[in-house]
Amino acid sequence: MAQNLMVWLIERRVVLEERTAQLRKQLADTEAEVARLGAAEVVYQQYQEEDAEAGHPDAAAWQQALEEATGGTPAAPPRPVGTPGAAGQLLIPHRGPGTGTDDLPADYQKIMEIVAGGDSPLQAKDVARELGLDAAPAKVEPVRGKLRKLAERGWITRTPAGRYLPR
Repeated sequence: MAQNLMVWLIERRVVLEERTAQLRKQLADTEAEVARLGAAEVVYQQYQEEDAEAGHPDAAAWQQALEEATGGTPAAPPRPVGTPGAAGQLLIPHRGPGTGTDDLPADYQKIMEIVAGGDSPLQAKDVARELGLDAAPAKVEPVRGKLRKLAERGWITRTPAGRYLPR
């Protein structure tokens, strides 16, 4: 009986080690693909900025297609509805009379401070660095999303080159 148990334990460990190796490889492949897509977005963004400065007629359509394909918001969306909070209120309200940065969640308030303290328009990666994050796409993209949301709601301004400055 003890011998059978020992054989089962060894076989089970070997099977799990093989499965672990497969999962690690799959995770590494997925992370590599995410990194490649992030790099492609950066290169494309630079290309588009050059085209926008040169007045390329398809620049806006390309930006919208890129953002839709990557899960971002379209370049010129209708007034966004937002994510409802308690009682249907927006978690990130539209800026207007009677609203202040105190109405924003703490992480958005910190982003507002960084943008307001910038000497020039900031890129998302600059804001991410100021927040103490890595410049890796996986860390920068959530910050970029928050910056876009703040811009869409009127809290900050987004330049055509994708940089952010206070309103």
